Amino acid sequence: MKLHEVKVLGRERFGDHALLRYRWSGVAHEPGQFVMVRALSSPTLDPFLSRPLFVHDYDGEVVSLLFEVRGRGTARLAREDAGLLVSTPLGRGFVFDGKEPVALVGGGVWVSPLKFLSRALNTSGIAHDIYLEVPATASTAYADWLSKSYPHAVLIPTDGSLNSPKTVLSHLGDFSRYAAICASGPSEMLARVKEVSTVPAQLALRERMACANGSCYGCAVPLWREGARIYTRACIEGPVFGAEEVVDVQKSGD
Repeated sequence: MKLHEVKVLGRERFGDHALLRYRWSGVAHEPGQFVMVRALSSPTLDPFLSRPLFVHDYDGEVVSLLFEVRGRGTARLAREDAGLLVSTPLGRGFVFDGKEPVALVGGGVWVSPLKFLSRALNTSGIAHDIYLEVPATASTAYADWLSKSYPHAVLIPTDGSLNSPKTVLSHLGDFSRYAAICASGPSEMLARVKEVSTVPAQLALRERMACANGSCYGCAVPLWREGARIYTRACIEGPVFGAEEVVDVQKSGD
């Protein structure tokens, strides 16, 4: 898997979340694909592994990555100025047949691939609505950034409880008015979309990844295909899968 050195064009920090931008002139990205990224300035191999991050946005020239700062790797990325080492584009993203309208559903930091997806749908002239949960644990800075980054989205404050009347799915109401659902959120949200959706749905799963080239099988996901339970690699065959084939979203890593 080839590594590309890219220059950081800009970075932002809002609470526990960060955004990086870099110029990209290689193979075009598709919504739902991801990047393996690490800081160029890292003097050692600690942390040893790159971080898998969804492409948040891509305009044909500049890629942006949205992520939550959780550990040493993402903390280093959030303050990186020297540059990045990236392997990209990776994986299989969202697939469309042109039917509309489409509902985009997300929550927390897991909204990351929906910005690029919305851009692609706009380019294709496909009508769509965006529904985003803003968890009570989110910082005010991140909530404000979401409202500015997704100006046409319906933002739903939530306490994270599936039984709460204020959830993104309660605003969707009757799924039948949409031709398809595209969801990227915490595992509980994805499981609920799988359970209640009456129209075709695609789920962007977040799996822990090591190699991202299919060698280690560390990101294996159980699926139903042709009546049999199989395991497939999220880094190659995913990370976006049809909801009907995912065995158990709760087994997927956030």
